[in-house]
Amino acid sequence: MLAILVSPEVMSAGSPLVTVGYVFQLILSLAIVIGLIYFSAKYLFPRLQLPSQGKLIQVVDRIGLEPQVSAYIISAYDRSYLIVVGQKSVTLIDKLESGS
Repeated sequence: MLAILVSPEVMSAGSPLVTVGYVFQLILSLAIVIGLIYFSAKYLFPRLQLPSQGKLIQVVDRIGLEPQVSAYIISAYDRSYLIVVGQKSVTLIDKLESGS
């Protein structure tokens, strides 16, 4: 059945389709590509992200409360605020003392 699908030249003993070296080369190439993807995702891409340029508003701290709900302490104009951010809402919980 295989002889019908491929030409006789491919079925010869020296053909890369049948050799173990070809399979090893394919696995090695795949490992190199996966390694490059892992390296770039872990080390290169985080360094390419620009830091926030905000000077008036700063996020002092953040904690996740639920999968899509987080609490933030925001500092703006020498005042701090505790807010909770949900999927579709932002709620001011408390105004904190300055220097918090």
